[in-house]
Amino acid sequence: MVPRIAPRLVLTMFTHSRCQLCVTAKEALEVVRQRVPFEMKEVDIRQPGNEKWFEEYKFDVPVIHANDEFLLWHRVNIDDTVAKLQEILKNAATSEPSNSSDS
Repeated sequence: MVPRIAPRLVLTMFTHSRCQLCVTAKEALEVVRQRVPFEMKEVDIRQPGNEKWFEEYKFDVPVIHANDEFLLWHRVNIDDTVAKLQEILKNAATSEPSNSSDS
């Protein structure tokens, strides 16, 4: 029997250095992380190479993606975010293909 690997959760925060809402969002996400573990990446939309994200989110930071899918923007509601992340993990766990051909 092949051991099951827990689904991985990676949050990406699109931000920039002068974003005060981003500071508040990061603080809220640290509280969320205590209830639902995840990895966090930050993308500064004003840095070279991030022009696509700048055009997409220049008026909307912070924007958070979970596993490369839009999750939320502007403000982090802790309870709602925990519920959404738990749902993502639940769906990822049930959608993993079982590999019954492994010996």
